Amino acid sequence: MVITMRAARLHEIGGTLQIDEIDDPVPADGEVVVDIAFASVNPLDIWVTRGAPGVAAANLPWIPGTEAGGHLDGRAVLVRGAGLGVMRHGLYRERAAVPRSTVHDLPDGIDLAQAAGVPVVGVTAWHAVHTCAQVTPDDRVLVLGASGGVGSVAVQLAAAAGATVWGQTSNAANVSAIAEDGAAEVLVTDAAGLTEAASAYAPTVVLDPLGGDFPDQAIAAMADRGRLVVYGTSVDPSVTLNWRQMYRKAINIVGYSGLIGTPEGEARVLEELFAAMASGRMRVRLADVLPLSQAAEAHAMLLERRAGGKLVLDCST
Repeated sequence: MVITMRAARLHEIGGTLQIDEIDDPVPADGEVVVDIAFASVNPLDIWVTRGAPGVAAANLPWIPGTEAGGHLDGRAVLVRGAGLGVMRHGLYRERAAVPRSTVHDLPDGIDLAQAAGVPVVGVTAWHAVHTCAQVTPDDRVLVLGASGGVGSVAVQLAAAAGATVWGQTSNAANVSAIAEDGAAEVLVTDAAGLTEAASAYAPTVVLDPLGGDFPDQAIAAMADRGRLVVYGTSVDPSVTLNWRQMYRKAINIVGYSGLIGTPEGEARVLEELFAAMASGRMRVRLADVLPLSQAAEAHAMLLERRAGGKLVLDCST
């Protein structure tokens, strides 16, 4: 008897995910089969379905998904790494045969849906706050896109470091959630109004996942010798800067990429993040938990910026 399971698969590059019945996974040497409970939805998943980076085009139908929370032998685990969802089929499915090295035990009491959403957003926020900006209690931090998955965690981490934190959003409906994360003030403004809104605050650190006109407007509001940390371009990758303004203020611009780093370094950061979650000091704000059958809708929500936080797929429904 052939046992099957459901998976969200891409049948052509740039196409729409659909739910297929496929054979249950058979582990190769060095692999284990994990029951996937929740799969995280990330921009990287969408980039791969559009042809880069990775090998999706040569391996259609393609299963996206770079990280997930699930169970192995009854233990709660995180699954991530070894090219899952980029160089080999990913985790938008009910069960997956994965290299043993990608399976990481989770602390007791961790919510699996939240755990699935930690790695990309948590590691990015941690490095933006601590590695790139080196935030201290003397800093005034402005988090752009503070209602997003990374932004929400960044607000929490910067506040935990003792800094005064302000958040920015273009949607007034996000104000209370950003304040709950630890922002002392929330600016409701688009790029055009950012300089005026933030000048009195004179942030020493700006965390920017947006691009477009936001960096130039942020620099105009920043204090001298401020640090601008760039880790995304969700509004527009094309940026025009007033170069004289930037150098006269001695602004330090630092970029962060999640594609650069070591597994050992990432593991250390994840251990800190999960410890903070287990103790109630940090949370991942989940915008929605969608059934696996709505994987295509999850991608559309991310592309259209309709998700005010992290999206995960419930792979059991």
